[in-house]
Amino acid sequence: MVVYEILTYEYDLPLLKLLNRRMSEQDAAYALEAVPDGAVMKIRGEKPEDTAAEALSSVLGRDLRYFALAEFADALPLSLSEKQSVLSDALEAASCREERRVLKEKIADYLKTHRTLVLEGFLHFRMQEFLMLWELAVEQAAARVLMNKEYGELIETLKRFVDGRTSRVGSLSVCIHADGTITLSDDSDVRIEYVDCAPDGILNLLVNMAPMKLTVYDLSGNEKNRLTEAILKVFGDRVKLYR
Repeated sequence: MVVYEILTYEYDLPLLKLLNRRMSEQDAAYALEAVPDGAVMKIRGEKPEDTAAEALSSVLGRDLRYFALAEFADALPLSLSEKQSVLSDALEAASCREERRVLKEKIADYLKTHRTLVLEGFLHFRMQEFLMLWELAVEQAAARVLMNKEYGELIETLKRFVDGRTSRVGSLSVCIHADGTITLSDDSDVRIEYVDCAPDGILNLLVNMAPMKLTVYDLSGNEKNRLTEAILKVFGDRVKLYR
């Protein structure tokens, strides 16, 4: 039987419960016991360091990942709701980047010569590449949140502009094709084809024309088409949408 002491002085988490859950996922003979600031793992069988490393790689790479990401998100100059959005986005992104095999090997190698592992110490000194990826995930999530916030503010500004502007066109039809091209047509059946035009360019054109009625035929096949969603938000009840 090999005994490992797993400690944490920084994180307030149910370590005994987490270790039991991760150990129960394996076919191994083990016993757990609570000690001050952590838990003791007693493992029987061949290569106990591999068994312990399998469980600890889940604790560090999954369970503790949340706390690390939360620390990065909490340091951002954002509102509480924005931080929560960043954390949720970053958790999903970080899980896609998870390299469990590499982490397991690191832990198993450490446990060959050590019987005590302090979670935050191992995280900060032996998992720096993981921390860099997690921090990058938070930064990218924060950038997306800020971009969405700025885009939302822009949409609100355009809506106020359209609401206070005299319409220059009676009615206008917009057809968004599956290949990304866009067709505009007015009451007189004048048609303009846009083969290579960004959604923002089309939206600005529509805002300047400020039609009284706007019919949108969204043939893109995308339920969250960016241009369609923007038109609905800016022009409100002026829009009739057909998908």
